[in-house]
Amino acid sequence: MTWVTGLTHGNNLVRISWSSKLHRQTQSRMALNAKGMVRADVGDEPTFERRAGAPIVSQEKLNGKRAQEVRLGLALQLTRNRTATTGVRSINAYTHSTGNMIDQEEQPGLSNTKGYVEQMKHAASFDVPEIQDLRSEFKMTVRSGDLLADWMAAEMEESKLDAIYDGFSAHVVAGLSVSTSNPPVLNLQYANRKPADSDLNGSDRLTAAELRRMATWASTTNINPCSAMGEQNFLLLCHSFNYADLWSDTAFTTAYESAWQRAADKNKNPMFSFADCYFAGIYVYKYDRIRASSASANVRRCILLGADALGEGITSRPKLVRRKEDRYGDLFGLAVKAINGWFRLDFAPQSGTTIWQGGAIWALYTETAA
Repeated sequence: MTWVTGLTHGNNLVRISWSSKLHRQTQSRMALNAKGMVRADVGDEPTFERRAGAPIVSQEKLNGKRAQEVRLGLALQLTRNRTATTGVRSINAYTHSTGNMIDQEEQPGLSNTKGYVEQMKHAASFDVPEIQDLRSEFKMTVRSGDLLADWMAAEMEESKLDAIYDGFSAHVVAGLSVSTSNPPVLNLQYANRKPADSDLNGSDRLTAAELRRMATWASTTNINPCSAMGEQNFLLLCHSFNYADLWSDTAFTTAYESAWQRAADKNKNPMFSFADCYFAGIYVYKYDRIRASSASANVRRCILLGADALGEGITSRPKLVRRKEDRYGDLFGLAVKAINGWFRLDFAPQSGTTIWQGGAIWALYTETAA
């Protein structure tokens, strides 16, 4: 026979050696899974005092795991004698002196928000695991578990974004056929006070002035702030394109040249140390999962977050399960499963305006569409 020599690609006499180092496809930063973003739901907030909070509140007991729908209640304030934020007073005759209060009572109001939990699952498989392990340096059974764990982490992150944009996580919408919705109109904000995504243009970018407007809007709208170390702050998740626009703003760069945020103790808080910069009481995060507007690819629907923005329902935490039928050992199948759900904390009264006290979707223009 004739021996084939040389190193030509495809030569079956050339021995192939696999590196023992396995790389993984990376994913964009996962800010909402960062430590400090989630806390247990304790409720009973003080009415006139802003308590420390995180953007996501978690409910795990869920009536002994016997319910698929989650309800959270919100007690509305009694408002007689008080107006919104104008400072105008209108004293009711039955709230002073000898006015008769009989049959003049104010009815307490209760709002509620609802969420759901549904199964989230995925599986991976390959033929003849013993042969697969001979073909490379990697234990494929172990790597399948790693890939499924990564998939679940990314899916849970995206589900939180689904809840912000659509009201509920996508697997809940698909599995239970619930309706999606935008946040209340008050919580849909546009750069430079424009009326809609389609009206934004090159002058409507992320700037120092827009950050200041976000801070004052959040304060006057009674958005619950994230609190740590005695300070009250808000979080802005913006696309990297928006962040680049911010550094092109002269007012912003001048402010940073004069007074960069140097307080070392802020870096000790996991919720804030992940941020890229701090300005006007807002921690700004580059976050490439921010979604573009359907009206314009140049508009990014950035997210301004305070405390109690999302609810998280967990009935069963992620677990790996084996496929039972394996063709006499010739097939290896592994799946990851969980029962969970995320929902925007829109508190809807029996009548009146729906309230979201946790943040806003803030539309900003950027020159780069993709």
